[in-house]
Amino acid sequence: MNTAFQPSGNEVKHAAFKEHRRSGRLCASQNAVLEALTAGPMTRNQIAGRAGIALSSACGRCRELLDADLITVMGTTQDKPARQLLQLTDKGRVVAHSEEVTTNALT
Repeated sequence: MNTAFQPSGNEVKHAAFKEHRRSGRLCASQNAVLEALTAGPMTRNQIAGRAGIALSSACGRCRELLDADLITVMGTTQDKPARQLLQLTDKGRVVAHSEEVTTNALT
C-alpha cells in the first residue's frame, strides 16, 4: 500500500497564499480593491467586477484590508440577502491615492 503524503486542504491553501504573496500578485490584488473603492462604497461582488478579479480573491483581499483598517463596513444593501457595503477609510484613501505608499503599506 502506497501511503504518499497528501497535504490537507488548509495546507494547500496556505501554500498558495504564501506563493501569491511572494509573487507580488497579492499586493496587486489589494491595490485593485483599493482602486475600485475610490469610486465609492460597494459590495464585494461589485468590487470583484470593477477590479477584474475573482469574487473569492476580492473577499480575501477585503478581509485583509479590513484588518489593516484601510477599508470599513459602512452599512448593508437593502437586497435580500443583505450584503455589506465597504468603503475606504481615511487611511485607505491615502494609500489608494499614493503609488509610493500603496506599494509598501501592505507588505
